[in-house]
Amino acid sequence: MRKTPLLESHLRHLKLPSFLENYRRVADEQRDPVMYLDTLLHLEMDRRSANGVRQRIANAHFPSIKTFDGFDFRQQPKLPKVKVLSLLDSMFVREKRNIVFYGPPGVGKTHCLLAIGHAACMNGYRTLFTTAAELLTMLIEAKENGSLTKRLRALERYHLLLIDELGYVPFERQATDLLFQLISRRYEASSVVITTNLAFEQWGQIFPDPMAARAIIDRLIHHGAIFEFSGESYRLRQRSGAKKDNGELARS
Repeated sequence: MRKTPLLESHLRHLKLPSFLENYRRVADEQRDPVMYLDTLLHLEMDRRSANGVRQRIANAHFPSIKTFDGFDFRQQPKLPKVKVLSLLDSMFVREKRNIVFYGPPGVGKTHCLLAIGHAACMNGYRTLFTTAAELLTMLIEAKENGSLTKRLRALERYHLLLIDELGYVPFERQATDLLFQLISRRYEASSVVITTNLAFEQWGQIFPDPMAARAIIDRLIHHGAIFEFSGESYRLRQRSGAKKDNGELARS
């Protein structure tokens, strides 16, 4: 099929890049006009889907890309592998449920958080990653400059909010109130996944108001699932292993 400048101009104007790239090749391969159009439409839809995934991943601000291919469930015997892997279909996001991962530092909670977030982007859901400290700092600044309502509405655009490292730093009363506002607005409206180093009965250590802590917990777990991690930090084990290997090399 010969090149058609006017058609190509129209395709550029309509922003149909896959049509533009493939219309001549497909015309040589597919003589049936309906199948010709169907093939071009599938190519365009596949391209837009891939572009959408890339954009959602970029907008999520993941510190790194993780999947469960690199996660060793043998190191987490308390973790129900089948149930964790079932989160990859993002059904919990569709059902507006929450997930809490808790356990000591360095045992894979953030890895699982990122893997679930990556899967949600692949499944078409707008996702945002943040640490608890970054999130609350942002909300405090928004309150101080009068843009809190606008900021909360912006966060509501995300189907899934990933909050990492809740519990590593104690909260002041203002931060507690802002976290309660955020969780309350997302309650039964969109999903939250949280990692924390503290079991719920220990949240009184970081929240100055026990009533506020209970209210936040209640909204998180009412339509949620809790997964417990245990064991020694992966990073500490790797460091110990490296020291052991270095010691053996020194003696050899």
